This record gives sequence, C-alpha cells and structure tokens, in this order.
Amino acid sequence: MKTITPKTAVWLARAPYEAQDIKAGQNYTAGKRFITEHFDFSQTGGVVHGTSGSVISTLFNRTTGFAIIGKGKGHFTGDVALGIRGTNMKSGRDWFSNANASLATADNNSAVHSGFQKVFRSMQPALEKQLAPLLNTNSNGVVHCAGHSLGGALASLAAIWIKQRFGNRVALYTYGAPRVGLNDFALKSSGSIDKIYRCLHGDDPVPMVPVWPFYHAPLNGSSVLLTSATGINISSHSMMENPGYVITSRGQWEDLQRKGDTVKAVRLFYERRFECSFSTHWQERLTHALITLLKDAGYLTAVSVQMGVSGVMTFYDYLAATIEKVALMSPQFETQVMGLLGHMLVFAGKVVTTITELSVRFIRWVFKVTLEAMYRVARQAIEMVS
Repeated sequence: MKTITPKTAVWLARAPYEAQDIKAGQNYTAGKRFITEHFDFSQTGGVVHGTSGSVISTLFNRTTGFAIIGKGKGHFTGDVALGIRGTNMKSGRDWFSNANASLATADNNSAVHSGFQKVFRSMQPALEKQLAPLLNTNSNGVVHCAGHSLGGALASLAAIWIKQRFGNRVALYTYGAPRVGLNDFALKSSGSIDKIYRCLHGDDPVPMVPVWPFYHAPLNGSSVLLTSATGINISSHSMMENPGYVITSRGQWEDLQRKGDTVKAVRLFYERRFECSFSTHWQERLTHALITLLKDAGYLTAVSVQMGVSGVMTFYDYLAATIEKVALMSPQFETQVMGLLGHMLVFAGKVVTTITELSVRFIRWVFKVTLEAMYRVARQAIEMVS
C-alpha cells in the first residue's frame, strides 16, 4: 500500500494551521512545493470548517478552518490527502481537564472522548460533501489522514469514519496526539485502519493524556519515536521549534526508531519511590503498575467496564474504593498498593508526603494530585499550538 513520506506527512499535519482564517469553501494554497508535487488542494471544495467547542463558539456558531483536502497526482493519482489541525486552549474549551472528560460513541460504535467527537461532528457534513465526489467512484485510492496534537485525535476519528463510510484503504499519520478512546476504540482502529504511524517525541506530555483507561492505537503495536524520553518538555510538542515535529521528521518510515506500546507487568516498592521522576517514562510505568495491580487482584475487567458506564470523576471514586479493597486482601497487595501510591506522590512532586493510611479518601487524593500534574503540563504544551 502506498504511503507518503514522513516529511510529506508532517507537513500535511502542519499545513491546516495556515488555513484557520480562510473562509469555508475557499481554496487553500499549500506553501510547500513537495506537498503540491503530490497533491492538489485547489480543486477539492476548499477549506473545511469546524467548531472548536468553546462556549462562545457554540453560542455564536463561530467556525474556523480546521481541515484541508488534496487530490493526488503523479505517483499518488487516485489518492486523497486530508490534513486536520489542532487547537490551543485559548481558542476552545479545555478538552484535557480531567473534570470535563466524558464519553461519546464513534462511527465504529466504540467509546471515545466526547470533546474530540464533538469537534469532528462539527466538520463531518463538509467532509462528506467534499470527499464523496472523490471517493464514491474511486474505491482503490488511499486516503492519507494526518494531524498534530488535537488534530491527530480528529484525524483518527476521520480515518475510522472514512473507512466505514467509503471503504477505501486509509493511512493515518499523527504527531503528538492524545489518546482518543477506550480499549474498544483502540482495538477496532488497529484492526480496520490499514496503516497507522503514531509519531511522538519521548518527552512530549500531550500523548500522556487522557490517562488510562484511554488507549492509543495501534493497540499493543508500536509508535514512531522521533526523540528519546529525557523527562517532560512542553516545547517538544511544537511543530516548528527545536526539536519540533517538522524538524525531526526526516528519512523513510523504515529508518525511524520504533517504540513498543505493549503493557508490561510492573510492581513497585515503596522504599524505592525516590527513583521515580516527573517524566513520560515514569508516567508509563505508573500506568503499567496500576494495570498490573488490578490484574493481579482480579479487578481489571470490572474497573475497565466501569469507565464505560460512569463519568470520569465517578470512575476515579470507584477506582479508589477498589484499590482500598485490594490493599485489604493480603499483605502482598498492601505492599503493592503502597509502592504504587508512593511513586505517584513523588511523580506529582509530593516528595515529603508519607503514607500513613490507605483509605479511599487518601487514595483518591493521590490520584487527584497526580492527574493535576500531568494535565497541567499537557495544557501548557497545547497552549503553544498555533
């Protein structure tokens, strides 16, 4: 199956930012010659608008340019390119506030973050209008969907919809994208989208959120690691600033480093909690340690199901109560819970806090301060997006 190069893909994800102020339906002229060598953006119906989700935008029906569509030529004749931009926190509602997270149903009947789905639905009619003439009579063409940051989440939803609606082969290229949905969305995405290149910097905080039980796709696959994890660096989320995604996306896909995304068994010890640091590496280990604890105790399935039937805040109340119950099951599980919570406190910067109780109230507080630390840096990174 044909795929575009990393250089072309990252600029397809970058280009929609230049279309924010172009009126709906007006043509977008790509500024990068190597993009226009492969795709023509002037004959596909123009810029696609969407609503960012802010209260003001909703009340006054204010839309901005969110997506561009290109018709393939030369080697890519018959293919279609779709680039979708992200948005910064100043122009829309804070989708990464833990309190705001709720679930909606995607086109593959799976559970996804309602904020992402709402923005995608706002642009879906225009996408239908412009893609239908290109794809209804062309089932062999590949649709290349690309997006950065929240645009990567929207590109993921678009890829699923295009696959369901038109049946074409779809290649998905995301850069610094957050998790979009629960396990069933990641599983169905992995099984239906023909190619997925999830590109990230190891210290970009945005791919950390929303936290488990949200998952990345491909599920139990691998991501394209452009730079290694050295901590957390909000500037790494940028498209242009060093080491931004445009700067580091070079070469061919097979030449780029891969990072396995399989969940590993992790059991932590309270005495070693000061080894933990505020980094994407340790965020991943904490997630794996939580999953391991619940799996060891036989509660993983029940807790995962709870997310699908309750709000996020109710879910963490349930999770805290479950962990308290697990700690009371045996001295071994109490040790495992102590190790997890101790590492979470150090991760969140609460290094002087010692654990004297394992009550629901205390466990819920530990989750609260840990999540706040993660979402804070994610918001800071997204505020840089333009």
